[in-house]
Amino acid sequence: MTPAGESHDRRLRHVDALRAIAALLVVWRHVGDAYLGLGPGVTGRWLTDLGAAVDVGRIGVVAFFLISGYVIPFSIHPERSAPVATFLIRRFFRIFPAYWLSVPLGAFATCWLWGAPFGFGELLVNLTLLQSFFGVREALGLYWTLVVEWGFYLLCVALLVTGSMQRPWRWFALACAGTGAFLVEAASDRLIGMSVIGTGTAYFLLNLSMMLLGTLVRRVLVERDARVGRMLVSGVTALLAWHVVVFPVSVGWVTGSMHNPATSYALGVALFLCGMFVLRIRTRLTDWLGRISYSIYLFHPVVFMTGLWALLRLPAESPLRAQHLGIYILVNAVVACLLAAIVHRWVEQPGIELGRRLARRWVAWRQPKATGVAPA
Repeated sequence: MTPAGESHDRRLRHVDALRAIAALLVVWRHVGDAYLGLGPGVTGRWLTDLGAAVDVGRIGVVAFFLISGYVIPFSIHPERSAPVATFLIRRFFRIFPAYWLSVPLGAFATCWLWGAPFGFGELLVNLTLLQSFFGVREALGLYWTLVVEWGFYLLCVALLVTGSMQRPWRWFALACAGTGAFLVEAASDRLIGMSVIGTGTAYFLLNLSMMLLGTLVRRVLVERDARVGRMLVSGVTALLAWHVVVFPVSVGWVTGSMHNPATSYALGVALFLCGMFVLRIRTRLTDWLGRISYSIYLFHPVVFMTGLWALLRLPAESPLRAQHLGIYILVNAVVACLLAAIVHRWVEQPGIELGRRLARRWVAWRQPKATGVAPA
């Protein structure tokens, strides 16, 4: 299923452009924060101040979540054989091969290189992506987003099994509930000084609601599903307006500060809508960056932490430790893209192909063998 006008493109090129922008925003935030530690000689600190003021990294992550919602549910084909198993097999081999490579490289760049311990047991637990459930520290701090991603995959499976896949009103209700849960948590913490849901759970539900919102945008506003009525179109439009305008203001009023995470979520939604409806970018560069964006996101900490370690070994007066932050961000982004291209070619693509082959074999195994005898 592809949006109108996209039938000749297997990939949605403007979505790849959004992926590229989201990945580079995360790189900007992380590199800018880390390289301030080189000392007072670093110039261009306004880049870090600006990135922190609006939290460009969170904006990028929110855009990633919305894109996942826009794409992932439409890769499930209920009319085909074994839709749940084939979906999970393909997603597993899309996510885990590159992730497995990132775990030892992340442990090296963030711990071993700096003389910090990271045991073999911690490494093994990280390979499962269940480290947060076992109280084990992560090799890279960004792995929490992959947990949210898998939470969404399982939610899609649950909606398929319960017959809700083609009932967008249920997706809309869940998206509203996730946003409402976050607002309840913020209000209870501020007004009565007590956590009702838990901060981690509230953020998890809010992030799931972002993914659901991405699905609704495609199904209700882009593809105009025949099962969608005017009331749901109005509801999704109102939910988007809520996230862009009302949500950050309401959270700021509840928490007593306009500098709140809801502002970053609002900007992430605005970026997503701009890329979908206002400025659809289609260039060869953004096509390429979009294809490797997962590896850019996953491996850029390996690049900037290794580079930071090397620079800190230089004398404090070294000119290499007194450059503009924009130069550090640009260099790290370029190196991260080169590393990501290698990982995409030799790890991601073989993993994707393996997942497809295993999914086909699973379907073939499940299908009854032709015996030439008609069933009773």
